[in-house]
Amino acid sequence: MADSRFFDNAGPFSLEELASFVGAEVAGNISLTLAITDVMPLDAAGSGHLSFLSNPKYAEEYKTSSASACIVSKQMVDAAPDGMALLVSDDPYKAYARIAAKFYPKAVGDGIIHPTAYVSAGAKLGRNVSVGAFSVIEEGVQIGDNTVIDAHVVIERNVTVGADCHLNAQVTLKCCDLGDNVTLHSGVRIGCDGFGFAPDPTGHIKIPQLGRVKIGQSVEIGANTTIDRGAGPDTIIGDGCWIDNLCQIGHNVKMGRGCILAAQTGISGSSILEDFVVLGGQVGMAGHVTVGMGATVTAKSGVISDIPAGQIYAGFPARPRKEFFRSVATLSKLAKNKGSRK
Repeated sequence: MADSRFFDNAGPFSLEELASFVGAEVAGNISLTLAITDVMPLDAAGSGHLSFLSNPKYAEEYKTSSASACIVSKQMVDAAPDGMALLVSDDPYKAYARIAAKFYPKAVGDGIIHPTAYVSAGAKLGRNVSVGAFSVIEEGVQIGDNTVIDAHVVIERNVTVGADCHLNAQVTLKCCDLGDNVTLHSGVRIGCDGFGFAPDPTGHIKIPQLGRVKIGQSVEIGANTTIDRGAGPDTIIGDGCWIDNLCQIGHNVKMGRGCILAAQTGISGSSILEDFVVLGGQVGMAGHVTVGMGATVTAKSGVISDIPAGQIYAGFPARPRKEFFRSVATLSKLAKNKGSRK
């Protein structure tokens, strides 16, 4: 349930408008002009509310829900309570996500620059860029139209930020270029020094980090995540990547399109994630490792060698998931047998 103190509701919308927006069919003897005022969970929804059912686990809540309308698959149409309007979709969860975003759209710049912000005369701001209190925008920075910059953001010299981006509070950017529609949550650090040095018993020698970070379009990066700039080659984050909170991405890493990283994942320098790779929470990757297109690595795994495309790996060292579970079962059986001989 969205608290109106924190979230601005753009509704109401008619049932017909919402159905058309997500390409759903309307079922039930309900007027298409029915006003939907908000989205709600099944157990909290009431008159004027829209909910959704994507997991059969919640079928009983669906059957007793007081929601005026619900997004469901074809298989659940006959189980609907009397009087409930249905938006029938092949993918109810995705349809709900789009409708919820329509009710609660992302912030758009309003062109207001807070009087405490510093914007260099040599920076170029597009139309409707808003800048929050105590933010700093240095010489040579370029920012695209409608971008929102919250309080205490620092954008160092010559960084470029695309249109329709949102930089939340206390983000810092240096030596980087961001595409359009990028969201950086609070505390994100982009473009800091990579972890590069030549070991020496008399004192390690710093290797200058002379690359950049290149971030594509429609990327979202969670709070307190850090992405180091390259040592010479660039660190690259592809279009459509989603990176959770508290992740660390080392220098020279290259991520393809649509990769997903769950919280506390760490990727060491010069590793490659091909398109649509998924890494679960707390995955650790050694340097100079490649994970093939569409591969998945489950939570808490340690990746120390290449992973082929399309595979699911688990454990430490990470290996095919079935092999990992066979190893776990074998160890468990050996432990039981040893205990039974005592």
